[in-house]
Amino acid sequence: MFKKMIYFSLIVFLIISSSSLILAQNTDLNQDSAEDVFSEALDDYNQKNYTSAAEKFNALLERNNLNEELEFSVLYYSTMTAIKRYQTTQAVNYLEQFNQAGFQDSNLNWKIGELFLNKDGQFDSANFETALDYLNEAEEMGLDKLAFKRDLAYAYLETQKLETAENIYNEIVNENATGSDYFNLARIKEKQEKLPKAIEYYESARDMGENRASLYLNLGNLYQKQDNYNSAVTTFKEGIENRNDFAALYIGLGESYLKLENYTEARKALTTAVEINENSYYGYYLLGNIEKERGSYSQAFKYYDESLKNNSDYVKAYLAEGQLYLEMEEYQNAISSFSTAVEKNTDYAASHYYLGRAYYKADMLEEAAEELRQTLHINDKFPEARDLLDKIEEELNIS
Repeated sequence: MFKKMIYFSLIVFLIISSSSLILAQNTDLNQDSAEDVFSEALDDYNQKNYTSAAEKFNALLERNNLNEELEFSVLYYSTMTAIKRYQTTQAVNYLEQFNQAGFQDSNLNWKIGELFLNKDGQFDSANFETALDYLNEAEEMGLDKLAFKRDLAYAYLETQKLETAENIYNEIVNENATGSDYFNLARIKEKQEKLPKAIEYYESARDMGENRASLYLNLGNLYQKQDNYNSAVTTFKEGIENRNDFAALYIGLGESYLKLENYTEARKALTTAVEINENSYYGYYLLGNIEKERGSYSQAFKYYDESLKNNSDYVKAYLAEGQLYLEMEEYQNAISSFSTAVEKNTDYAASHYYLGRAYYKADMLEEAAEELRQTLHINDKFPEARDLLDKIEEELNIS
């Protein structure tokens, strides 16, 4: 009991001592001149002691006798302190007080805009529309710094205002280009489906030292779209040299080797991809395609099964399984795989076509004809479906 009393007395003493210290500090802040408190707060701010700076700025804002110059400075640095502490709501509130007091500042609007851009990754996601609102305010106030222009162009890009973003990036490039500027210009051209120009900009970004993994991934994918698979291979390899733990680069490399019919290298790349990302259903699907080409059907089925374990809605894997069953003349199994593909996506013409073929091979002509008609209803430019349907209808008429 005596020990408990001692502990209790000690806790009370500590609480009273802490409260007294806080009161003493607040009393000191209230007794010191506003200029002295501001000077101390500014020292804290410059030394990145933002918590202490915020306390002093708040104490100053509670006073009602600040002159206009000091009120401007206190509200300005209160806003900047909140920005430095990533306190978005608090920063916005201080800016509103700043504006209501009759002040304006382009830099504050820019820095709050940067918060909403989430440039430091402090938040779960960016808010590009709100960022753009603040950046537009800064621009209207005449802010013209190069770093600001980059933020403004980026906000326009992410809000899909591509033409405006492109115009600003072109101004930046003419003034002082970086690899990142060309990278973003490439993204714009890619979104506009102007692929040769996008490739040119990505290459410029790479040549200027921009080495983010997404550059090599995007550039490699564009080479693939232009059937330039040798350049794609080179690009994906360069990307892997810079980032050897990014599964998507190995996927792209494997795809490119597949197109070049280099199955050995494709298999190496894709095996690495699924080792890095064991949930890569597309990687397993491509490995299944390689085993199919090699004639190893049992291994191909294993890979297709792995693909579907990781994505049970992946229609292409069901179609690949069904095609293997067709080649093995296991028509009921083929019908089962193709039927599942149809269930997963009833608007995919190829699924109906292959199901029709399986029904035809199983001598189920009426069912086959119905699936082929459905194929042509979805896509009337499907010559294989038209030819097979004509053949089936002729057989049905004869019988």
